[in-house]
Amino acid sequence: MPDSLSMKQQQRRPFITRSDGDGDGTNPTTSPLGSPTMEHIELDTLDVRPKEGNDPDMAKYPLSGNDSEVVLDDDSTAVEDAFQEHYVKIDYEGGSGFSLKKLWRFVGPGLLVSQALLDPGNIESDISQADTSGYKLLWLLLVAHIICIFVQSLAARLGVISGRHLAQHIRLQYPRPFATVMWLLSELAIIGADIQEVIGTATALHILTSMPIWAGVVITAVDSFLFLYIQRLGVRVTELVFGLMVTILAVCFWVEMIMIKPDAKELIKGMVIPRIPQGSIVQAVGIIGCVLMPHNLYLHSALVGSRKLDRRPEARVGAIREAMRYFRIETSISLMYAYLINMAVVVVFCKAFDVLRASGTPYVASLADGATVLSTVLGRGSKYVYAVGLLAIGQSTTMSGTLAGQYVTEGFWNMAVKPWQRVLITRGVSLVPALIVALSASSHMDLLSEIINVIQAVVLSFTIIPLLKLQATVEVVGPEFVFGRVARGAAAMLTLAIVALNAYMVVSVIPLHSPGMYVAMVAVLLVYLGVLSYTALFPLRCTWRQQAWIDWAPSYIRLLFARRSVSGYSPPPDVSSPIEPDGEGATHIPDFR
Repeated sequence: MPDSLSMKQQQRRPFITRSDGDGDGTNPTTSPLGSPTMEHIELDTLDVRPKEGNDPDMAKYPLSGNDSEVVLDDDSTAVEDAFQEHYVKIDYEGGSGFSLKKLWRFVGPGLLVSQALLDPGNIESDISQADTSGYKLLWLLLVAHIICIFVQSLAARLGVISGRHLAQHIRLQYPRPFATVMWLLSELAIIGADIQEVIGTATALHILTSMPIWAGVVITAVDSFLFLYIQRLGVRVTELVFGLMVTILAVCFWVEMIMIKPDAKELIKGMVIPRIPQGSIVQAVGIIGCVLMPHNLYLHSALVGSRKLDRRPEARVGAIREAMRYFRIETSISLMYAYLINMAVVVVFCKAFDVLRASGTPYVASLADGATVLSTVLGRGSKYVYAVGLLAIGQSTTMSGTLAGQYVTEGFWNMAVKPWQRVLITRGVSLVPALIVALSASSHMDLLSEIINVIQAVVLSFTIIPLLKLQATVEVVGPEFVFGRVARGAAAMLTLAIVALNAYMVVSVIPLHSPGMYVAMVAVLLVYLGVLSYTALFPLRCTWRQQAWIDWAPSYIRLLFARRSVSGYSPPPDVSSPIEPDGEGATHIPDFR
């Protein structure tokens, strides 16, 4: 142990220091998860010491972004989780049955993820749906939430099994240029969501106080940094705050739904009878696009790390399976809660628009004019109820969006900075551009929302492929949890469906008024499908010791996939070599660059 480390540092959770070992990675070993344990840290060779004592078995535990830490001079760590001092420890009690008490300990990540399904952009989509389709697409809204439950459960599953979140996996398994492009696209998606959330919150402040939109934008940007303080109070307090914000929105719209007395028969028909009104195809595709958010996949796979499971060899498989089961239940409840809120928004405005049409009163179906519509139908007080709900969800989604940006930037770049610096940088990356665009384009939100939806659709396709591919790879999740044939088939069908829907959404916004636009559409589709194919076909780094179909391709094709030869291929040891024990309870980690 280096003399420079203080006693306090030695008593922390497992940390990493420099080592004189060679770490050549020539003898691969397998972690208890059945996968080479890898961590990308910008040091040449590192030691990992056990958490307590000198038990060499501790060195065999799988490493994650939360378990391996670089101790800095100021006693902070490079990869410590924001919730590390207040994590929820989950004890594994064997094959015990379902327990509400234990479920409560898992409640939280799904609530944070559900924010994205209720952000001001989704509320505006609900208002537009009510105007163009009435109750007729409520069934599709339900289907979209069910698909979202399945996809988000897969994101949580990856985080629980591997101990790493999706951004970390992409950085480890794909080439650096590709990972950099993925980071840029993910940041674009987060910035797009932030724009809608900031404008939505500013609109709520304008309704409540009559302040200008630009002033509301500035206030929203400033008070969103209060989340820095909330995080310091711990994971359970943070989850409680987000749950309270969602509940405020739910109460506001459920109260207005009771007041407006919707047509119950049409409501039930809309939920159970599949039908798409003529001219509403783009609207229908947009509903699915608004619910499936790419940054939510990164966020959910990271948030489940706030639950510390029993990963001792004798309890590991059972504890992981139990956690996956409870997280599925928690995710299902949280996202169905979000569906009931979205349904209430659609129902309230369906009835309001029907009343206004019957009386011949003109109206505008938009987020900003929603308060005017409700006050005309329900009275002046209803617009304040609407504004309070919009303010609560706008503020909370701004905070959850910056949290997603924090995890995305950390995961792709493995930034070794102190926590307050890390939060300031990562949230600045997400929030500052959003403010610039919001201040300059707040009067063109319809066009801006259309552009944002296209960006979200493109990024979602690029994000969901690695998510599913990682869980079909035994080297990543282990033989106990790897997808079987049925799961792989279902994952492939889901991927194709999402890609097709998103491609349709992208093409639908291209104005085909000239031959040049047709050429542009074909070019966009070719690039889109080419990058998707590369994402799907690229052999993950952890499988590079196995031959792949690409090994028989021409040399210029192999170069794109970083493959060298057809036969006898052996990757460089710094690519796929796992952590290797040195016989003294420590291990060497190669630098995966």
